[in-house]
Amino acid sequence: MTTPAPVCASPGCDEAVPRRTGPGRPAIYCSPDCRTRRRQHKIIVEVDHPELSPDGRPVTRVWTVRLRRSDHVVVIADNLGWPTANALARELNDLLHPAPHQNGAAIE
Repeated sequence: MTTPAPVCASPGCDEAVPRRTGPGRPAIYCSPDCRTRRRQHKIIVEVDHPELSPDGRPVTRVWTVRLRRSDHVVVIADNLGWPTANALARELNDLLHPAPHQNGAAIE
């Protein structure tokens, strides 16, 4: 009796993973596309207007800062002015996606 092939580890993919015959770790993805798809779910910083303004200001005068990764969203700050919202978004982007240092390594 043969055991069924394992299923791909990429979210939403239910393809069978091909069996390896040589040395090394067993594959967990069905294809290189599925392996890179998993890495593409990076966190994005968004600055946008909220649906409603709780203090009566026009909605176009208040800002919300959110973090998003695919379908998951977290509101970081709400009811901010434009300069504050953009400064916070810039700092979050720097934290999440550090710029390479001059010699090619990220600053820690």
